[in-house]
Amino acid sequence: MAEIRSGEAPSCNASGAAIHLGGGRFVTAAHVVDGSVQRLRGFCPPDRQGQPTITLGVRGTEAPARILRAGRDRVDPGIGQRYLGGEDLAIVAPTRTLPALPAATPCAAAPPPGTAALLVTPRRSIRTRILAPWSDPDARFGSYLEIPETLNPGESGGAVFVAASGCLAGIVSHRDSDGGPPSTRLVPASTIARFLTP
Repeated sequence: MAEIRSGEAPSCNASGAAIHLGGGRFVTAAHVVDGSVQRLRGFCPPDRQGQPTITLGVRGTEAPARILRAGRDRVDPGIGQRYLGGEDLAIVAPTRTLPALPAATPCAAAPPPGTAALLVTPRRSIRTRILAPWSDPDARFGSYLEIPETLNPGESGGAVFVAASGCLAGIVSHRDSDGGPPSTRLVPASTIARFLTP
């Protein structure tokens, strides 16, 4: 796992995790790198290209990175930020060599509810379980897996692996803000696989 950061000023940056998929490509949550965090804060000036600078870090070595592809978001009053197709995803690549990392393998099928899993972020690694899928009431914004955890800023893009097989079940997107029991939504492996297909 790599750490990823976008933006320069301490009050205008976003950070999280990026998961190596092989071939020098990493997947992370789009909102960490696409400038939306900075836009939503409203006081962060963009760089010359209109996007924040991006840095990937692996075991203390950092490299600038570029976005190869990113999902498209939409912000609706009273609802907030959502990604079309549930694709809170970005594929990024470092512009110079980083230390080698193993490649994560996305799960071929969605794990059933109750499946034991491992949550890994730059801040922690804990055992958890997969909950039933959740779908946005507006089908244009896709479906997510959930885990019964409360995640904090800086953990977006973290990985959830199926404990038994080690396959990548999904990556951390956002917390559920409906006021019920703690839960965090994951972009599932099926959405990641679709996103990787041109």
